[in-house]
Amino acid sequence: MGNDNRHNGLRQEEIEGAPPVVTGAEFHQQRLTETVTVNRHLYQQTRQLEQLLLQQGELLGLFETLLVSLPRHFGFRVAELWLHDPEDALDEIIVGGERYGSYLQLHRDGFDMQELYPVDPVFQCIDATDSRMFEILKSERGIDQALLLPLMHKTHLFGSLHIGMQENALPTGEEESTLLEHLAAMVSLALVQGIERQQMQHLAMLDPLTRIGNLRSFLHEMIREVSRARREDGPFTVLMLEVDEYDELHESYGEVRGHFVLKKVAERISSRLRATDTLARLSRSRFAVLLPGANESLGEDIAERMRVDIEDFAIDDGHGAVLQVTLSIGLATWEPQQFPAVDMAQLARQMESVSTRALADASAQGGNCTAVSRLATLLV
Repeated sequence: MGNDNRHNGLRQEEIEGAPPVVTGAEFHQQRLTETVTVNRHLYQQTRQLEQLLLQQGELLGLFETLLVSLPRHFGFRVAELWLHDPEDALDEIIVGGERYGSYLQLHRDGFDMQELYPVDPVFQCIDATDSRMFEILKSERGIDQALLLPLMHKTHLFGSLHIGMQENALPTGEEESTLLEHLAAMVSLALVQGIERQQMQHLAMLDPLTRIGNLRSFLHEMIREVSRARREDGPFTVLMLEVDEYDELHESYGEVRGHFVLKKVAERISSRLRATDTLARLSRSRFAVLLPGANESLGEDIAERMRVDIEDFAIDDGHGAVLQVTLSIGLATWEPQQFPAVDMAQLARQMESVSTRALADASAQGGNCTAVSRLATLLV
């Protein structure tokens, strides 16, 4: 039977064998005095890694932290990151990820990733007897154990971080496991935010009509490419392109077909460029192509092949009309040995100005031709 007690004027029934009733003050005091024991080194290293993650503003910086800094930080052998990318959205926005080789993998199919974890993905520590060791870190040798950290966004598994290590390299008691689960949550949050920022930056530099770079992207890439040309002491060429008589085409066929032509021209040019080249749409009917490593002779050859290809390109608008357009192309080349430069931003502006002047010369000649304009003495 229960005992009849009264507390604050209210009748309470105490059940025999039950834990004693704890007041709010007693419960608060218990919480203040409760402690857990966790490996100090792991705790300190985890806190420091969290700080590194919080300091990274760009996605590439997060990759550097996870794939390079993390193994060194904890004394592990290696780290590998899988990300689910079913629509190639990450592949489109990640620039420079190839430097990590197989340690950064984008998976269209999430099945292999799901197979690494139970139905509800949780932190795992596996050893050489586990078959999953044959699926991860395939390029590595001398790994006795691996940590599998599921990367979650809400309830969705969007990635998996794999850490290879030697046997007994890490304490894995209950509290250490909880700490590593917390680390996985921090990595997940940092990556989700980094991906969202990268997507926003990508969209800000994308022309909505043609889905290639816009003017902002062009100026950014120009500075980067002239800086690269200076480091490598190699040539760099800019092509400025204009679709001839586009205003007349737009007036005769309307905005829809005019935009269709621009999209097809952009697709055609892009499909024939080298992997290192960059195409951008600068304005209504003007494009630019950046050709790293191309001297004036090679740049002119590329420009002429491009011009002839577009001249022969029949554009079927899907409504019974076949449209054809031509290009005027202006070319400017910078060779570091001939024109030394220090201010890369100023040089980029001069390259844009000189190639635009060459484009005006090509248009003045009636269009459908390539004109070359050379840099004068550089005051940079």
